[in-house]
Amino acid sequence: MRWLPLFLMMLPALDARNALTRREHKEGFHLLFNGRSLANFHTVRQRDDAGHWIVRKGILTWDKGGSWLATDETYYDFVLRLEYRTGQKSNSGIFLRAAPQGNPAFSGMELQILSDHGAPAEPHSTGALYGAIAPAKNAARRDGEWNKVEVAVTGRKVAATWNGEKVIDADLDDPAHQNAQERPLAARAPHGHVGLQAYSTGDPVEFRRIRIRVLKTGPKFPPLKPEDDKN
Repeated sequence: MRWLPLFLMMLPALDARNALTRREHKEGFHLLFNGRSLANFHTVRQRDDAGHWIVRKGILTWDKGGSWLATDETYYDFVLRLEYRTGQKSNSGIFLRAAPQGNPAFSGMELQILSDHGAPAEPHSTGALYGAIAPAKNAARRDGEWNKVEVAVTGRKVAATWNGEKVIDADLDDPAHQNAQERPLAARAPHGHVGLQAYSTGDPVEFRRIRIRVLKTGPKFPPLKPEDDKN
């Protein structure tokens, strides 16, 4: 039975990876990912062969396949913080105000995550508001290194910080975003799920320390039609 004390000794270390700081407690943040389960989330399958989202040693990741992981709750306004790291040719994203139907990158918005350290900043590089706004710079770290992200979505404003550098500071109603990919930013959903993208190629991205400060919750979406329900 010598494994039992060792197992118990490991639990605090796993919790510490996904714990809130004292300041975050005071500011009203709570954990979306506790390092042990997929509580607070559900999977939206986009392909019949979509892989599963999994928790391994305090880290959230996926088996390859087309899906995304959506929060059970929906939000109008919030501050989201998380850490992630890429592998070889990784491709993922953080969905904001996404609807359960259709492409979450365009029903709501997507902050792009790629394995592209050192690449030029453009509307599809890491930190971009996908297909709409290039980041001020590509602040992605090298594969295997943890990146820190904070995004604040408040009213018609979106601001994102990558590894301590502000990369997005956007007014969604700015006419400059009228020609965003698929639809203008002004026409995107005003509330929706927070989500993470699972891509079918490249090394799966790993996530940890996912926490949120909810400023305004949103209503539930209407139930999906049976033929559209791939959760």
